[in-house]
Amino acid sequence: MTASHRFLAIAPLLLSACISPTEPRTIVPVTPSLTAFALEAARNPALAADVFATISGDTVRLAIPAVIALDSLVPSWITNEAVTLVTLGDSFPVNGVSRVSLAQDRRLRLTSSTGTERDYVLTVTVFTGLPVVRVTTDGGAEVATKTTYVGATIDVFGGRDHPEWSFSMRTQIRGRGNSTWYNPKKPYRLKLASSRSVLGFPAERDWVLLANYWDLSLARNATAFRVSSLLGMAFTPRCTPAEFYLNDVHQGSYQLCDHMEVGAARIPAGTDGWFLELNDIRRVDPDETWFATPEMTEYTTVGHGDTIPSVWVYKSPDAPSPAQRSAIEGQLLAFEQALYGPNFTDPDSGYAAHLDARSLVDWWLVMELSKNNDAAFSFGVYMYRTATGRITFGPVWDFDLAFGNYPYDAGPAGFKILIAGYLPRLMEDPAFVALVKQRWQVLYAHRAELDAFIGTYTLSLQRSQQLTHARWAPYNPRPLLVAGPAEQAWFTPAVDLRAAFTDADYDTAVLEMRNWLSARFDWLQTNILAL
Repeated sequence: MTASHRFLAIAPLLLSACISPTEPRTIVPVTPSLTAFALEAARNPALAADVFATISGDTVRLAIPAVIALDSLVPSWITNEAVTLVTLGDSFPVNGVSRVSLAQDRRLRLTSSTGTERDYVLTVTVFTGLPVVRVTTDGGAEVATKTTYVGATIDVFGGRDHPEWSFSMRTQIRGRGNSTWYNPKKPYRLKLASSRSVLGFPAERDWVLLANYWDLSLARNATAFRVSSLLGMAFTPRCTPAEFYLNDVHQGSYQLCDHMEVGAARIPAGTDGWFLELNDIRRVDPDETWFATPEMTEYTTVGHGDTIPSVWVYKSPDAPSPAQRSAIEGQLLAFEQALYGPNFTDPDSGYAAHLDARSLVDWWLVMELSKNNDAAFSFGVYMYRTATGRITFGPVWDFDLAFGNYPYDAGPAGFKILIAGYLPRLMEDPAFVALVKQRWQVLYAHRAELDAFIGTYTLSLQRSQQLTHARWAPYNPRPLLVAGPAEQAWFTPAVDLRAAFTDADYDTAVLEMRNWLSARFDWLQTNILAL
């Protein structure tokens, strides 16, 4: 019999021995309570310092500031009376001695000397509560370019709630992005040694780590992808927040996302289809294949008030054969000719024979609701087509400067995308306008749900944003346009004189985004229904 069990057996005898049969006494029940709970570094070598729990009501919360194993920890505690019995689940740990598992929430029960019980819930947050992605390059090599991969090892910690997500394997890493690559906090591309699931997503080799450096809320991409999902777009990039370490240096909160590519669980263009990106020709890499179309060249060099054309860049196939180029470019040219021809509204011979109109409307609604300057038909526009299907717009991508975060057109009023590219011509078709209004009403019905999503998502980032902004502040993620050659950043952070970024600053950033989105919904509700 253990000491704890012996205590339970003799406690009633001790109490009865103290009561005189000739002098009846009333036993006053003692309510047990927990006054302190900790993991002491001296008893838990994996910890660099003592970790003290926060006790709120009947909840005991431990925030462990490092990624450590939770299955063999030694807790210590203090209660309001020395003889209080402590049980953890079905075990009777010895204070400061016994090793226990805290991999799941546990019931912590106190029993006082008078037999009164009180239950607590013991819950543990590891690091920030988010999964952790560690990439260690061979020999500590720097990830210096967007073109050259560096050999590395990736270690993924799935978090307390998803130990099945944890793994280690070989990978390659390089930079990615356009202007975002020139920020201090850089985005990256990963190519695993073999296809596998990462953080619960369908298995693939290629993955992306988005830095969201310009987005103080860290939530704009996630919000836009949520809008895409609510509209039921054929493919919405899957992303989840994670802590990122590069060569053992914590880089802060990132989003691990699907790479934008054709695949069984990604862009549904099929093996014989195609996938294109509209891009400013200054952003096109030397090894990429591209072509121009008359109407898009006209828009970007004349109608858009610029002298630099935007071109269609092949993403899949990335090295098309002459026959493939002829077929694909012919399909896009036929679409433009039908759209700008005299019978463009004819459902059989007009643009509808070439275009999945709903895909374009849904794509536009995501971009217009967010007022995403990066999708105003100069760059950042994606489309794909199966071998026998119609041109489909999407997926949506790149929203760190959206939702009021683009300083040169930040207000919630005004159309941003509807006046760009092919859309003015399409709006001359009453059937297309009717589809726009119908799909907008579908999206508008999700207004409250979307606001709730932002609240929940940013709440999950509370610990992460603290470390992220402590790592990168002082800064201001709103960009300043600068002139320069194509290889330079088109956006650079403006100077921010704040010495630190506080929790209040984060709450303000999130509230500003939510208020902006609410005002944007109001403006669009009035003006879309008036089209």
